[in-house]
Amino acid sequence: MKTNLRFIAAASAVALLLAACGSGTDDGDADGLAEDLAGGEDDAAAEDDDAEGDADADDGDAAADGGGYQIGFIPQIEGIPYYDGFAQGAQAAAEEFGVTYEQTGPATVSSPDQLRIFESLVSQGFDAIAISPLDPTSINASIDSAVANGTPVLTSDADSPESDRQVFVAQALDKDLGYALMDDLARQVGETGQIGIVNGIPDTASLDAWVDAMLERMESEYPDMELVGGVRNTEDSEDALREAQNLMTAFPDIVGIVGVPSTAVPGVSQAVQNADKAGEIAVIGYGSPNTARPFIESGVMETTVLWNVEELGYLTVWAAIELIEGREFQASNDVPGLDRPIEYDAETGILLLGPPMIFDASNVDDFDF
Repeated sequence: MKTNLRFIAAASAVALLLAACGSGTDDGDADGLAEDLAGGEDDAAAEDDDAEGDADADDGDAAADGGGYQIGFIPQIEGIPYYDGFAQGAQAAAEEFGVTYEQTGPATVSSPDQLRIFESLVSQGFDAIAISPLDPTSINASIDSAVANGTPVLTSDADSPESDRQVFVAQALDKDLGYALMDDLARQVGETGQIGIVNGIPDTASLDAWVDAMLERMESEYPDMELVGGVRNTEDSEDALREAQNLMTAFPDIVGIVGVPSTAVPGVSQAVQNADKAGEIAVIGYGSPNTARPFIESGVMETTVLWNVEELGYLTVWAAIELIEGREFQASNDVPGLDRPIEYDAETGILLLGPPMIFDASNVDDFDF
């Protein structure tokens, strides 16, 4: 991937603040990502550890030799570009650190199916399991049981904070994500007018937290903007298309629609495109570059808010190895393969990838996920 990415500053007052920064990867290929992410010093450390046949558990660095560990990740749904990108980064880390990575999730958005997969990985004896929980309430007991029986469990992409998970690998803070999206939407609509929100399935903790942060930002900073039609919950892109159509019919003066999860972004965008409202109704959401690209190219979307999901997958595998080998996370962690320190909040157990990222016509082609 190329440089000149724009990041959102979490503490922006009203205007959206952007800063350029390099991403450090060229493409989505796992081998290529591993080569780009791995630094020379880490390669040397890997050779030393291989020669000695033992990793130094006291130096705080990632394992250069992962010991052949088996690490699993359970996404919220399988087979969408977002989680394909996560897998690319995670596989690159697996190859770099000498572990085996397996990603398997439900074919549809289903908490019971996700729970069954989690319990299957536990019974198979995976050395560590990461999960992006759809419903924290239903998975908490299984997480607690697995940890009590010696299986390291971490959450990634979405959290289960009331469980005994040992760390949450967060893509960005919920408030930062909500504020970033609302700031950019406000910029696009001139900070005034009616907007609609098309969310994912009801009671998905991460999505609801983002929506809460959006509305908090709108109420405090953009008093001339108004949510109409309530928050619409959907299960897939077809539902999102119908809900966006309903919003445009019920509120003909609507100026912007948010597609919250990546599954809603195509449906909302298609509805606006079908209505020939590109340029009149702003569409924004948390869509991956591959999901948003055709709509950015057609002019339906100007921007999409997200993060570097390949790096999120990479960081998740590194964190899993740290848990397996019993190392404690530091307030600031140097992760071999990432070009910036990774912050850790011991009080919340959050390992933070970084601030949100804005994708637009200038950089959307630099990513493949």
